[in-house]
Amino acid sequence: MRFRQHQIRARRISMHLLWLYVLAVITIALSTAAATAFLSSLYPALQGANSGIGIHKPVFATVFILVIALITGAGWWRLRQLSAGGHIVAEALGGQRLIRKHSPFTQRRLLNVVEEMAIASGVRLPKVYLLPDASLNAFAAGMNQRDAVIGITQGALDAFDRNELQAVVAHEFSHILNGDMRRNMQLCGCLYGLQMITSLGRLFLDGDGLTSKSRDSFRLPTALFGAILLCLGFTGSLAASWIQAAISRQREYLADASAVQFTRQSDGLAGALYKVATAPDRRLRSPHAAEYAHFMFEGIHETDIFDKLAATHPDIHSRIARLNPVKARRWEADIRLAQSRKFEFYALSSAGYFSDRHGTGNAATDKHSPIRGRQFAAILQSIHPDLQQRTEILLRQHPRHWLSAEGDNERLLVVLTVLISPPAALNGTVQQWQITHPLRLAYYRRLQQHPLPPALHRTLLEYLLPSVAALPEQERQNLKTELDRLLEHHTLDASQTLAWLTVNACLKNTGEPTDSIEKYAHATLLENIQTWITQQGKLDGSTRQKLSCALSAFAGLPRRERTLLLGNMLAKLTAAPPPQNEWQIQATAVLQLYIQAVAVSSTK
Repeated sequence: MRFRQHQIRARRISMHLLWLYVLAVITIALSTAAATAFLSSLYPALQGANSGIGIHKPVFATVFILVIALITGAGWWRLRQLSAGGHIVAEALGGQRLIRKHSPFTQRRLLNVVEEMAIASGVRLPKVYLLPDASLNAFAAGMNQRDAVIGITQGALDAFDRNELQAVVAHEFSHILNGDMRRNMQLCGCLYGLQMITSLGRLFLDGDGLTSKSRDSFRLPTALFGAILLCLGFTGSLAASWIQAAISRQREYLADASAVQFTRQSDGLAGALYKVATAPDRRLRSPHAAEYAHFMFEGIHETDIFDKLAATHPDIHSRIARLNPVKARRWEADIRLAQSRKFEFYALSSAGYFSDRHGTGNAATDKHSPIRGRQFAAILQSIHPDLQQRTEILLRQHPRHWLSAEGDNERLLVVLTVLISPPAALNGTVQQWQITHPLRLAYYRRLQQHPLPPALHRTLLEYLLPSVAALPEQERQNLKTELDRLLEHHTLDASQTLAWLTVNACLKNTGEPTDSIEKYAHATLLENIQTWITQQGKLDGSTRQKLSCALSAFAGLPRRERTLLLGNMLAKLTAAPPPQNEWQIQATAVLQLYIQAVAVSSTK
């Protein structure tokens, strides 16, 4: 996607529409003033000696100024209502503010993504709210960057993978950066002023507040004046609302292009839009949902032409087509089918709907698994009795930037790369991130600014491992693939190999055929262990993979054979000179960890 061209085009069209909106408001004010000045000539009390029926210029000027003042005052009053900050909108929609200390992994990942997009966009970090709603939506609210907030529904948090979540948050940051929220409120204020003209027309037409004698005296000119005001106000409000909706649609295109600029990829936003389009329930359940529809990431589109003119968001398929034309053609049939459905107000949670053909992830089954994380934490505790004590020492250092990686696959990749990689591999990876993953690089720079003592690296790794084990299967597989690719051409020293095996215990899945497990394990396992010992713990890429595969196959053996082979492996470790050094102790612990973790995985 050529996001800069789309940004320029959206800004240009938005500016033209904004001037059209101003012209429409001035036209309504002029028409109202002209109608009032003409009708005032019908009142005998207002006619002079030489006056006839026509437009009275003093009345025209006075009414024009009053109408402009009415519209401007309404806009100021509307802005005043929301001057307390974006949290007013978030709380009106039922949102609750997220605090990192009390948030589970998925919510911490959202907070990490918001931090990353704040850095990428150069916007002040906003507050984050979670809406307890099953629909897939998000919003940004606030009059300026100081009081801006970002909100997201629970359904979106469950359904979107990290790339999609990042793209949606980047989209909302564009609204903050470009001042779209304040502009929307200003336009709403003008629209409210035009609606006041309609209300005045209805008041004059019905004669409310007048006595019976007064109503009879002024019935004809007053009713005529009220009818004209009613028509002008209604026509102006309708035209202004359509122009406002057109401006909002262009700002959505601009926000989509800016999201690509901030994230440097378009697939995430395209996938998120597809999931929103095909979700079984797109209705935000809040009594204030309609009032704040223009704040939302996506709205509901109907087939009626008037609904399309008043839609605050562009057609979702056209948005995807700008991001990725190939996927737009592939998904068009599904999107049109979903748009043709009539949504029930009460529907099942959207998180259970998605399958592999509906988006890039399986939200129903591919979620964080706290149970798997707790199982791995228990294994670590049983192997390392001093883990709790070492963890307390780590936490006293308050390494919040390092600990923010907990449960977040992107940040875990950066932290694990730092903890495991030799200097040559790390330098090459950082250079690659400068080109392909600037957000990873930004997080790495932050870790550099807050270094952690090397003595705590092992404790940090063991602290993060349960969150690695709790990642969804697809994210664990992606994490393993990235780490293998980064390290495949590099030799790791003894401590780095131990760290790599420790992480691999969380990421490795047994995939060996059942009939070849026993033969493979007996034939190669002891040989790989011996190679590891002979090289004093150092392993190159191919040898590491062989050892990993052998240990995976070992986990699939019957318990009696596992026990016998484990005894042989431990005997080799303890018999290697020099006896009982620190590496042998840690290698024995890592070996037990690997076997127990993979064995637990193989029984699922």
